[in-house]
Amino acid sequence: MENILIKIREAFLKALYPESENCPVCKNQLKDKGLPVCPDCLSKIDAINPPFCIKCGKPFFEGEHFNLCPDCRAKRHFFEKARSYGVYEGILKKLIHEFKYNKEKRLIKVLGEKLSEAYERSGFSGIDLIVPVPLYWKRQEQRGFNQSLLLAKELEKNTKIRVEEVLARVKSTEHQTSLPKSKREKNVKDAFEVRKNADIKGKNILLVDDVYTTGSTADECSKTLLSGGADMVYVITLARG
Repeated sequence: MENILIKIREAFLKALYPESENCPVCKNQLKDKGLPVCPDCLSKIDAINPPFCIKCGKPFFEGEHFNLCPDCRAKRHFFEKARSYGVYEGILKKLIHEFKYNKEKRLIKVLGEKLSEAYERSGFSGIDLIVPVPLYWKRQEQRGFNQSLLLAKELEKNTKIRVEEVLARVKSTEHQTSLPKSKREKNVKDAFEVRKNADIKGKNILLVDDVYTTGSTADECSKTLLSGGADMVYVITLARG
């Protein structure tokens, strides 16, 4: 009974204060109806700046002067480099959560702009294809969309590099966020395949995902793409966990 009352209250509030008219972060009314997030919240999203790991892009604390983070010193990654716009915290984390789990697809333009900025700052060059990290079909059916594909399409608009869904997720896996670091690599092992007739031989690929945490998903996708004939794989994400 209590759950029913909560749902009724939420439905009433949504009808009274439509989400499309309010900032999804601070809930203040939007003055610019063309912008889905208020300028004040957007201004509080910080981009990752040096110093950071030259391989995976993990930010270092002020005063640290290493080339590689401990993880990249200890483990070989299959991708060339990975870069992210910002750290997975605060407002950026909230926006990604609203986009993925509350289906706030109106946020895609703002998030796509952040991803495009990350790409511009990355220094990556010679990219032939943009490839989104795929969802398993059941999860995509439940969510209604693949967030990485939508982000990739925004990047395509801004870079004129074409998007191709050359990867398929052939194994249902647990959410990486629900697993400890030690189990994430095993969770995604052999979870991806290159689609039949995909033309990636000798191509430099930009892999797109929303969040990079331990790099297990990025590594498994990169390994699969390289095994399928790709020359090099770079990784770009909105946030670094």
